[in-house]
Amino acid sequence: MKPKVAWLATDFTIFGTGLVPGGCSYYRCFLPMHMSGYPGEFGLPAFDAIHGFGIRDSGETARFGYKVAVLKLMMERWVPKQIELAKRVGQKIVVDIDDFYPGLDPSNQAYAATDPAVHKVRNRDIYQRVIEAADMLTVTTPFLYDYYKDVNPNIVMVRNGVSPAQFVRKQVSTKPPTIGWVGAVPWRSNDLEPLADWLPDFLERNDLRFHHSGQAPGARSLAEIVGIPEDRFSSQGMVPMDRYGDLFERIDIGIVPLADIPFNQAKSTIKGLEYTASGIPFVAAGLPEYQRLADMGVGRVANSPVEWQQHLGELLNSRIRAREEAGNWERMLNDHAIDCRKAEWEQVIDMALDVPSKAVAA
Repeated sequence: MKPKVAWLATDFTIFGTGLVPGGCSYYRCFLPMHMSGYPGEFGLPAFDAIHGFGIRDSGETARFGYKVAVLKLMMERWVPKQIELAKRVGQKIVVDIDDFYPGLDPSNQAYAATDPAVHKVRNRDIYQRVIEAADMLTVTTPFLYDYYKDVNPNIVMVRNGVSPAQFVRKQVSTKPPTIGWVGAVPWRSNDLEPLADWLPDFLERNDLRFHHSGQAPGARSLAEIVGIPEDRFSSQGMVPMDRYGDLFERIDIGIVPLADIPFNQAKSTIKGLEYTASGIPFVAAGLPEYQRLADMGVGRVANSPVEWQQHLGELLNSRIRAREEAGNWERMLNDHAIDCRKAEWEQVIDMALDVPSKAVAA
């Protein structure tokens, strides 16, 4: 019988009477759990010194007996010690990394939320110690691989894959398209501000509307940041991950604006793949992973306001959109769906079981 794997995260949203995984834990724990080929469970972490990491049910109840524990966004001050104790009872610890916390920009809400000077119990310095203590690391991009390979030689890159079943593939319409973006403003790194130089004029010139999906409660409006008139703008709020596909329904052409900074250079192309799974052609900033994706025939990249407007202008033609959407979709299914990552995630668990545990303190 194959050993069991615990996929553990603190990235959850309280919704109704239950917990729904956040985007990071959904893509790096929930989906991989189903792809790994190993029996496993996904949930909130539990711990005891006899069994190591387990899955918390509710209240004081928990389940243990997992040979491998995959940790996602666990940066609380007690986690390094828990890893040390888990190793002593023979549990193998994998830490997944899909964001470049050392490169956080102060404009990103995560910078303040993980600031060691402010938050003593949970912060990015502790997260670095968690990463250093792991038996093995998994990362999403070459940037992260190159940065962390010297921290731990037992490192594997597994790119993100999208689950098409989570989204509804919309049909290309001949009506004037709505350009849009899916994301939460507080977690941007000055990504949106450059749009003000050209997007309002582009919308006016082509008599178009813009839709923002994912407005965070209390956050500034994208329309205010970019300078889009209210009569050309609409928005809808954030939703739990189990309703995430709803956020793409009112968009016909997607954009992925990203400032050219290390934090974004480390990002995967999951946003572009989400657009693709929803039947939406898209244009992204020309950072390394999006350039690679475009070279593979999925999406377009822009490196200047002129290029952004050229690409969006071409996609206003419904026949071009339909042709591009069909090609994007086929390549996404063949190369970028979560099913395509099955062998890679199985390799991760195989490797975790085989690597000698790193030394722990006496």
